Amino acid sequence: MSADLRAQINRPDSPRLMQQLRIQGRVIWALTMREAITRFGREGLGTIWLVAEPAMFIIGVMVIFSHIESGPTYSIAEYLAVSYPTLLFWRNGTGRVNKAMEINRALLHHQPIRPMDIIYSRILLEFSGAAGSFFILYLIFVQLGICAWPADVLKMAVGYILVIWFSFAFVLIMAALAEMSETIERVSHIILYLMLPFSGVFIPLYAIPEKFREILLYFPLVDVVEYFHRGYYGDRMPTYYHIGYSIFVILGMTLFGYALTIIAIRRVQSS
Repeated sequence: MSADLRAQINRPDSPRLMQQLRIQGRVIWALTMREAITRFGREGLGTIWLVAEPAMFIIGVMVIFSHIESGPTYSIAEYLAVSYPTLLFWRNGTGRVNKAMEINRALLHHQPIRPMDIIYSRILLEFSGAAGSFFILYLIFVQLGICAWPADVLKMAVGYILVIWFSFAFVLIMAALAEMSETIERVSHIILYLMLPFSGVFIPLYAIPEKFREILLYFPLVDVVEYFHRGYYGDRMPTYYHIGYSIFVILGMTLFGYALTIIAIRRVQSS
């Protein structure tokens, strides 16, 4: 074997890998822009609806429930302004990603586009809108005196990232199951509604009797939302969480979601 051939074989593939990652990044971005234009169009507010739509949900919920008696150190409007946006990730994301591969099957004839790129693009679009509306409204609510600056910015940020991670894993699982079973697609909305009591959004965990509180803490979404609350409220609200347990469970959900997605992709490609 010549020295040139040996050098070529032993040469690391990192440049090729980086090039492939850049290509897939551009593909995902192009699919995201395509989805945004398809959904919101170019007329009127256009893609501004990406942020405006979830913002209207947040404000509407705040107005509807603002008459409820507030806590001793926080108002219901403040609680919902901080908590409700965490619900938008997993609820809206699931609805948008279900049957995404089947609907966009024609796009798979283009070689650079992989089935996972379609899922990533829809998740990216939905999560960007939810996060963007939260940050914009949060700054406005701080100026209006409805919300305050967080007690611990780092802990609040980590909690928010964990909520997004849980939502990503959950959406991945639901999307794969919907591709594999029409029944799951039909009942997915029921599943999402049944999850509302276990979301940690509408009732703070300290207000729930202890025997039920311990059960709810086994659900990682409640756990990470409580951690998020700890970062925002600090000592103003009692919080309960086992964050190490939640990270372990969410990691398992993510791996399970990818395994299911691989099976679903094979079914879509073979049908």
